[in-house]
Amino acid sequence: MSVLNEIYDGWKNYIFENPDVEVEAKRRIAICVSNECGKFTGLKTCELCGCFMPAKVRSLKSSCAIKKW
Repeated sequence: MSVLNEIYDGWKNYIFENPDVEVEAKRRIAICVSNECGKFTGLKTCELCGCFMPAKVRSLKSSCAIKKW
């Protein structure tokens, strides 16, 4: 899947919530905001990849830059 498709998928699922996606998104974002990661900023972005994490965690084809999920 291309990066643009991953971005589209994440934003689509961010805007139009899907209960199945939300379960995985909550698991992923919990890792991002925990001390386990340490790269989540106050602007809800990742210091490493620069992505807006509320959308990225909802793209099920995307992965963490440091392989946390």
